[in-house]
Amino acid sequence: MTVKQLTSILVILTGFQPLQEPILHQPGSSLAAQYPNDVGIEQDPDVLYAEKFNDGMPNIQARYSDIVNSEGMSLDSIDVPAKGCVALKITNQGGKNEGGHLFRKFDPGFDSVLYLRYYVKYPSGSKGYIHHESVWIGGYDPAPRYPNPRAGTCGLGDQRISIAYEPVGSRDDMDTYLYWGDMRAGARGKCYGNDMINGSPQSKKIPWDKWMCVELMIRLNNPASASNGELQVWQDGAVVGHWGAGFPTGKWLADSWMNDRSGQPFEGFRWRTNEKLNLNYIWIEFYDDTTPEGASHHIKFSNLIIAKRYIGPIKP
Repeated sequence: MTVKQLTSILVILTGFQPLQEPILHQPGSSLAAQYPNDVGIEQDPDVLYAEKFNDGMPNIQARYSDIVNSEGMSLDSIDVPAKGCVALKITNQGGKNEGGHLFRKFDPGFDSVLYLRYYVKYPSGSKGYIHHESVWIGGYDPAPRYPNPRAGTCGLGDQRISIAYEPVGSRDDMDTYLYWGDMRAGARGKCYGNDMINGSPQSKKIPWDKWMCVELMIRLNNPASASNGELQVWQDGAVVGHWGAGFPTGKWLADSWMNDRSGQPFEGFRWRTNEKLNLNYIWIEFYDDTTPEGASHHIKFSNLIIAKRYIGPIKP
């Protein structure tokens, strides 16, 4: 009997309605399970891109078309998520810079279904100072060599997709930060990143001073006129949320989706209104614009993988 059949029986017997569709990725089905400590994972035919930060800073930076604060970047092979890994550390200086980033454009980009997995470590010393610190994935049409988020601008479904999972608010929460053509506007009619995890029992906090595994699954809508796109988020291998046409239930409150069993089915993502717009960039971002003058903060990233199927956390 399938998971969906079991769920249907549960609904009939108890009246219970799941907050989201059953998750099809079971333990042992991950790509990473085949490659302990991620050794050799970059050679798998389902892997589209791997950034392991293990071949020296000049080679790393040569892979990216836009770099900010290269002098604040260093490599660490001691404080890492697993044996043999290397971490990228980006450090800022208050009053001198606002962090740093690596931006890479993919040509021609990726269509259909894509998985992004990476490790990140948020130091507790950054509490109260985090603005945007995560890996963004998305697309532009036309595709530039540098990030152009156009924060606050609505209705760019023919030009822009931006998808991230990062710290939000002042309660140590993790949530999505999404831009797409049908995104909702917030205060004063401006469009900033939409958050989707509110009210979900699967929501997660920031595990300060610990390595965290983030994975995103994006299913682009096809055709461009349809709202059949999806997003799924995992934190440390646990599902945080899954949204698609008809699931989960909830309601929009300005630019926030509020998960609620008594609400209406989610309408699905029309990520793009232009079929030429695909997923064609990653942005490894550390944007901290509130560090006091003379103070310093940092972030660490490791083992970023883009693949055609579920990747999962590193297998020790």
